Amino acid sequence: GNCAPAAVGGPTRAMEPPVWSLDGPRRSQAAAPRVSALLAAAAAAWVAFPAPLGGAAGAAFCQPRPLVQVPLRRQGTAALLGGRHYPAGAFGAGLRAGLEVAVLGAAVAAACALQLRLRPRPVASSRLALASSASDADAGDMLRGLAEGGRRAALVAAGSAFVATVGDASLRSSDERYAFWGTIIPPLPYKTTLRTELVPGRIWGFEQCLALVSVSTNIRMTVVKLRDGTLWVCAPIAPTNECLRKLDELGEVAHLVVPSSALEHKASLTEFARFYPKAEIWVSPGQNSFSLGLPSRSKVLGQGSPPPWASELEFKIFFVEPPITDNFAEVAFFHTETQTLLVTDCALKLPTEAPPVLESYGYDGTPGPISPEQWRYKAIAFNFVTGRDRDVSDFEALSRPPAIVNPLLRFIVYRRCPAQAAAWVQDVAKWPFKRIIPAHLKAPFDCTPAQFLDAFGFLFGKTSSWEPEDEQLSTLRFLRDQVGGPTF
Repeated sequence: GNCAPAAVGGPTRAMEPPVWSLDGPRRSQAAAPRVSALLAAAAAAWVAFPAPLGGAAGAAFCQPRPLVQVPLRRQGTAALLGGRHYPAGAFGAGLRAGLEVAVLGAAVAAACALQLRLRPRPVASSRLALASSASDADAGDMLRGLAEGGRRAALVAAGSAFVATVGDASLRSSDERYAFWGTIIPPLPYKTTLRTELVPGRIWGFEQCLALVSVSTNIRMTVVKLRDGTLWVCAPIAPTNECLRKLDELGEVAHLVVPSSALEHKASLTEFARFYPKAEIWVSPGQNSFSLGLPSRSKVLGQGSPPPWASELEFKIFFVEPPITDNFAEVAFFHTETQTLLVTDCALKLPTEAPPVLESYGYDGTPGPISPEQWRYKAIAFNFVTGRDRDVSDFEALSRPPAIVNPLLRFIVYRRCPAQAAAWVQDVAKWPFKRIIPAHLKAPFDCTPAQFLDAFGFLFGKTSSWEPEDEQLSTLRFLRDQVGGPTF
């Protein structure tokens, strides 16, 4: 039944369910700043003194262990920890790549947990209505608790940002291959940059490795020297000190260009632009769908006044958006002086040997040469062609034509908008180019407009320069099922 009033001491009080409060135990509140400072100091020590800490952690935790015992196609912990093997007792900066960010993150998370500790606090309430003054006092306590929690959160965030900034600066100064910010595509965060002169005195390629365990390829930033001596930089890559140094050796960067909506070709733009604040930025349409915080000074190609370099580098835009398909853009450029076509992903040429920059990653994360057998496997997998234990013949079929269309674009993008794709391809083929420089695989490679059209034969009811067999399309069909589009 109902509780009867007690004879002495007023009405009885019942216990309500626990209420989560921002007020932690006094000792925890007092200790939290000290513990947070210790965690921040530990994270800073990891960054400042990587050798002894890295060696100890390497001996304890990072013995290389193969995940899949398969000849040749071996996947190891090296691929998961920044692309390096860490033998027992190793005192290298390499271990930092896989663990330093985890240490910083753990420090931040632990500090937040201590500073903003939540605990259940039983609140006693009378069956009778609480007095207005008591309610006001409780509300005031809650507001003060929220304000204190917000202040602590701000302090933790500021301290964590400081530690991360100092750590990032330290790492950039200690290894010119390091670039954590602006590097979201593995291997992270160390990348070797290889510069190659593609057209003497006019066009250069800057290559880094793009990898996911044992599947890797090169990714290329193309740099053109304009008539005024300044540099036009297309598809910026991870801005390591090595990359920036080799770029600055060529001249002053005046223009940064994002030629595609593909993530790997725009992810580094914001950080890259930070090092060249005076450079003008030009981007392909449709970037708002996944802008990654494009710099505010960015201009969209094809909108407004033409860029000042348009007389030297003509451009034609392929852009589709809903309801035709998802946002997708690629801009083709024609360097009139050298008769060179610059593309991103649409037309590729498979080299017979692995691009040299891939040796910085090796087969599965251990730097070293890549055998012909390993390269055949990587090339087939990168092109999303399903392997069928016939790598030699399948690789020869892919590498034989003057150019092939990226299979992912052919079956996942162009089949959803064939009319728009065909119109753009025919327009690009009107340029009198002699060679093509893409953002992946071989560059430059000889290709005429007629050979370029042959690669896109499927858009015009013709046989293309490369035609896959049905069993090679399993991977692409799986991707089609995820994003939609016509069957094939």
